[in-house]
Amino acid sequence: MPSLLQFPHNATTKSLPHPPPLGSPVRAHRHAVSVQLPTWQDMRGMVAQEPRVSLVQQISYPRSFLNQDVVKVNNACLALLRHADEKCLIFPVLDHALACQATIVDLAPEAAGHVRIRAADFLLDESSVTVARGDVPGTSQNTHDTAPRRFFLVFFHAQVNASAMVFWRITGTGISSRLAQSLHEHLDSISPAPADELFGSNPDLFRELADTQADDMVRTRIVKLLHRASINAAQSARFAPSDVFLYPTGMAAIYEANKLLQSWRSRQTVVFGFPYELTLKMMQKYGLACKFYGFGTPAELDEFEDYLADEWQQRRTVQSVWCECASNPLLRTVDLQRIRRLADTYGFVVVVDETIGSFANVDVAGIADVIITSLTKSFSGKANVMAGSIILNPSSPFYTPLKGSLDSTYVNELFGADSRVLEHNSRKFLARAAIMNRNAQHLVSVLNPFAGAPSSTLTHIYYPSTCWSRANYESRMRTGTAEFTPGYGGLFTLEFESVVAAATFFDALNVHKGPSLGAPVTLAQPYVQTVFMREKEWAASYGLSESIVRISVGLEDEQALGYEFTRALRLADRFKAGRELNGHLESFL
Repeated sequence: MPSLLQFPHNATTKSLPHPPPLGSPVRAHRHAVSVQLPTWQDMRGMVAQEPRVSLVQQISYPRSFLNQDVVKVNNACLALLRHADEKCLIFPVLDHALACQATIVDLAPEAAGHVRIRAADFLLDESSVTVARGDVPGTSQNTHDTAPRRFFLVFFHAQVNASAMVFWRITGTGISSRLAQSLHEHLDSISPAPADELFGSNPDLFRELADTQADDMVRTRIVKLLHRASINAAQSARFAPSDVFLYPTGMAAIYEANKLLQSWRSRQTVVFGFPYELTLKMMQKYGLACKFYGFGTPAELDEFEDYLADEWQQRRTVQSVWCECASNPLLRTVDLQRIRRLADTYGFVVVVDETIGSFANVDVAGIADVIITSLTKSFSGKANVMAGSIILNPSSPFYTPLKGSLDSTYVNELFGADSRVLEHNSRKFLARAAIMNRNAQHLVSVLNPFAGAPSSTLTHIYYPSTCWSRANYESRMRTGTAEFTPGYGGLFTLEFESVVAAATFFDALNVHKGPSLGAPVTLAQPYVQTVFMREKEWAASYGLSESIVRISVGLEDEQALGYEFTRALRLADRFKAGRELNGHLESFL
């Protein structure tokens, strides 16, 4: 039986265990006595700069720790080119290497003069990639697979590794594990380029990493989803595959969208509503200036409107406003229609990340000038590949300059093997989304009577249908069709009255434990404990309690999920009542 600790892998060729057959109980998927589940304390260990135990490394997100396939390539480069006590990171284009170098020096000024970049030529061999073309029918085979490909290596002293990992984590621009795996067979053939060729170009050594046919199929599928059951059919019909730009990760898409907007108009950005934590950190690190409205309430919108009016009088404007539909992890949706009206009045770009609501459930084309999506999540749905997208809205007043700029600068860094897996996985996106909607709604309805009850440790459930902002989300829901009924997504967050109660529930809950979302199996994550371990007070000031557990539902049987969550909650509630047996919590198994 597969271990529950296989999740997650970024673009790795391994994948999660298949979910149990629909209709079978979740508990049948594991043996409690033989499989070690990560505990609350294990998950808290993920925030360490270096993994302390193998368990932490296995459950960590791949941007926090380097995937083992990437480490193997890094070690080969270090063996060939390192100086004493150095580490390195590898990037597919020079711009990322230069930005990584700048970030290290900015965060660790003592490293100035000691961070160096080298170019090297590698041979790729996709036959070594475990998920090969034969496993993903209907896509093409690239030619010249063994042609040399130039990569860019950033070398830095080991003491500033944490600063280097900030860039790796926030920008998502490093090489994927499938790309690293394709380099394994020829690591003895790495050819360092002369130092004076770093900024030169050698067309014989440069080639796209992409699989053009697979990319075109993904773009076309996304556009069909944008057209489907839209709020404004005439507007949505204007989207074309050429408006979709693919990236190796969701964070890479966010990073590149910020670069695009900064090159177009280098002015202040605004993040409205509490977003995925790296989105805000990326804006604060790589934007000109970032103003943050962390609650996203009508009162904050009033405050923001006053601010815009004051800025306008001073002949200053805001470049862009970034929102999510719905937000992660509190599942709130800001008043997007009011933000659109303000954008039309004051001339800023609206960027909406619709990853949580997804193409299946929500239509933000009437709001967003730029749509961001992490294709890693429910669009792929298998937790075995990473990707992201930027979509430019043809109806936007800024479409022409943004499209022209992105067309002229875009380099497709989505590795062909990753693109083929993404294309194959996304064929059943709507069917998965329907199950995730149903499972999440079922769990919320089962648990909701406990929330706030005097005898229960569960104090609140955050879900688009239970939040104060429900009407804002529903205003962007697609119309129902015979093919698909839109819902509220597969993510919700539970808040407990104490950390002890949350830890008791988390440790008792018999599901996979780990970050990310949109996987085929249900995932539980103590969100603040793992994401804001060193910023708990700041997170709490915006309503994120350290006793929240974020849940991403999978494709398991809804009745079995309901039983399992109720069992774990009752165990936490029994702890609240103080009934213990010989120092150990009583079991409901």
